[in-house]
Amino acid sequence: MGTSSTPREADVEALRLALAASERRAATLAELTALMSEGRDALALAQRAVELTARATKAAGAFVYLWDKDDERLVLRVATDGWQRRHLDTIRLRLGEGVTGWSALMRQPVLVPKDPSQDPRFKAFPELRESTFKSMVAVPIVAPGEEVLGVFSLYAPTEDAFSANDVSLATEVGSLLASGLVQAETLTKLQVQSTAARFLHDLPDQAWSSLTDCLRVMAQHCAADLEADLCSLEVTTDRTHGQGSVHVLAAADAFGAVHGDIVRDGEQDKATLAQQVAPLNLSRLRIPLGVAAPIGAVTVFRPRRFSPEDEVLLEAIGAQIAAGALSLIGAEALRPARDRLLSAADAEATENLLLGLGWKRRATTPVVLRSTAAAGTGPVEVDRFRSTLVEALAEPGRRVELLGDAGHFLVLAETPDAQARSVLVERLAELGRRPGVRIAVGVGSVAGALREVHRSLRQATLASQWAVMAGSEAGVVRFEDVVHLRMLPSAALDMSDSLRSVLGMLGAVVTYDLENGTDLAQTLEAFFANSGSVARASEALFIHRNTLRQRIQRIEELIGQSPEAFDDWISAGLAARLVRMSRAELAAGGPARGSARCPNGVATIGKACCGSAAACVMIPKRG
Repeated sequence: MGTSSTPREADVEALRLALAASERRAATLAELTALMSEGRDALALAQRAVELTARATKAAGAFVYLWDKDDERLVLRVATDGWQRRHLDTIRLRLGEGVTGWSALMRQPVLVPKDPSQDPRFKAFPELRESTFKSMVAVPIVAPGEEVLGVFSLYAPTEDAFSANDVSLATEVGSLLASGLVQAETLTKLQVQSTAARFLHDLPDQAWSSLTDCLRVMAQHCAADLEADLCSLEVTTDRTHGQGSVHVLAAADAFGAVHGDIVRDGEQDKATLAQQVAPLNLSRLRIPLGVAAPIGAVTVFRPRRFSPEDEVLLEAIGAQIAAGALSLIGAEALRPARDRLLSAADAEATENLLLGLGWKRRATTPVVLRSTAAAGTGPVEVDRFRSTLVEALAEPGRRVELLGDAGHFLVLAETPDAQARSVLVERLAELGRRPGVRIAVGVGSVAGALREVHRSLRQATLASQWAVMAGSEAGVVRFEDVVHLRMLPSAALDMSDSLRSVLGMLGAVVTYDLENGTDLAQTLEAFFANSGSVARASEALFIHRNTLRQRIQRIEELIGQSPEAFDDWISAGLAARLVRMSRAELAAGGPARGSARCPNGVATIGKACCGSAAACVMIPKRG
């Protein structure tokens, strides 16, 4: 007779199995937690997770699909040993596609106990030979905040292979993986920062013997840090003539062994390199060396796509490469010729720079020009402005040198006489009247010799500053137009405190004019301009003396002091003129002029806010 177990024995066996499952579960979770504390990278952690969970659940296979933000796909990145492991990085699913994609989309675990290929959500990949699997579990890997990081899945060759305990274990592993992936991402960012920070420090001492040797070693390190097959480094060594550069290549050993023809000549031009690399279908990542004034570029190539983290790392390394190159070349040699001329210390330095440019003209007019996009236009017009400027200033038989970019130019124009300079000024003025671009131009005097160009450059710079200050109302300013004003900024600063106090007092006049349609600001200016003479002021305003006296009395009521009582007539007269100009500017706003006022109610600032409302010097201090 056959034997059968008693109910008690069945219960004991069930408890034994449950205890064994709990022990496997605890051991698996404990080991994964320990791995996370070691700071494993994302793929290493996921690989160990699938191995441990497959062993604990007796699954034939376990896979991890990770979410690719750029491609917006779930990508098979990790698998246990077997046929499917050959297809890592090639199997991709959209959210909702296949059982795996459905789990990610719905953020729910999925148990398919019988023949997953018959599930209506199933998507076949013949290369994975999924017909050998008869049951599966898929659980989403979801970070805090409900961001889907991927899917963890288990497969078995028999039906009903996974119990509720297995699904629960897979779910907990998915949660641990989510925390581990977030931690790994943070760790990766820290490693990127550390790698970039130590880039120059890790270069061997012998690398600094020459620029070419240093660039070659830096290219090798850059290729290694980016896990790239090839790194190309280009550095300009002479910004004065726009010529002179060093181009080096560095390749991984495996790539160099197969494609030695590409890396054999380390100084080949970019066009040749592009032709040789194109058939290999490599991903390419390129960044400039230096942000404000790039001195070259670094380009890396590899079969795998570059991630945003790779781009951040290359930008950080690029900054280190630029610093290293500059330390060998010298930062001064790489400064744009425009900046070097405008900041030259003396006439001799200016002369040497001009000779370096090949400029030997005796009669030279320097022009400093700044261009900005007009309202309602974009940067494209400014980008095209250089060619427009060259075309406008071209003169047959005479040389014109244009230095600079990004809207800041220095023009050296050959002008044999005053008439030629006048023609140059008129052409610049016509250029300023064209739509799309606004310009502020300063024109120096004609320099009869190279050493005199130094003084003319200073003049052009001063005139351009006045042009920028005056805005579109000036456009082109010649030095002789403002030479008598060269001390005005200092004088204005000297009288700033007294002027501020008077302006604060007279602001009430502007407010009254705007609200009542009167012209007290004009009356006040005329009164001060005529040194407080009622007779001369009334004649200038074409009003009766009594009318003027009535207005003066009204002004006294508004400001709390008689205009006749001001001690500093110069400051008072200048303040009155500013008040009158402010009143005209505000009145131009029409019926809505109230909205044009300063948010602090300081009428003398004018129609546009000064941009410093929170720290307005016109507001009386409290406390």
